[in-house]
Amino acid sequence: MGELSFPLETKHFYIEPKDHDNLWREEWSICLKTEDRKQVGTLRFEEASFHDEVYFSADLDKEYDRATFGVEIFYAMSRFAFRFKNIREISTVCRHDNEHRIRSLEKAGYVWRKSQDGDVYYSMKKQKTSWTGLYVIIGMIAGFIMGITISNLWVGTVSGVLIGTIIGVLMDKREKKEIIE
Repeated sequence: MGELSFPLETKHFYIEPKDHDNLWREEWSICLKTEDRKQVGTLRFEEASFHDEVYFSADLDKEYDRATFGVEIFYAMSRFAFRFKNIREISTVCRHDNEHRIRSLEKAGYVWRKSQDGDVYYSMKKQKTSWTGLYVIIGMIAGFIMGITISNLWVGTVSGVLIGTIIGVLMDKREKKEIIE
C-alpha cells in the first residue's frame, strides 16, 4: 500500500485523524474546507480488529447532517478503509428515524443489512476482484475458439462464460489465501 496522506479531502470537508500513528483507535475530526477549518463533526472507528470488517460511527453538527454532506464523508471513509488489503467490509449504524443519514449511506453505496431495536445497520463490501471483466473476456475468447473448433458457437459461448467464472473463482481464492497468510 502506498503512503497514506492526510487529510482526506472531499468537496466540502477535510477528514483527518487526531493521532496519525493510531488511526484506528483515536477520534477523527471532520472540518470544513474554509480558512478557519471549523470542526463540524467527529468520526471514530470501533472494534477495529483488522479481521475483514471495521465499524465506524460519525457524529455531525445538526446543520451538516444532511444527505449531500453525509455522502461525501461516508464514501471517503470507505475509500480509505478499502486501501488496506485485509479489510473486506466497512459498517456503521444509525437510528431508523434519521432519514438524512439513511439516504446519505445509501447514496454512498452502503447496503442495508438489518434493523434491530430501532437501529439500522448498513455496510459496504469490497469487491472481491477488479479483474472480473477480464476473466469473462478471456473465458469468452476461449469459448469462441472452442465453439469454432466444434462448429457450435452457442456451446462456445456457454463454455466461455463457465471458463471465465472458473478463472475468477480460482483467482479470488488465491487472493483470499494471500490475505489470510
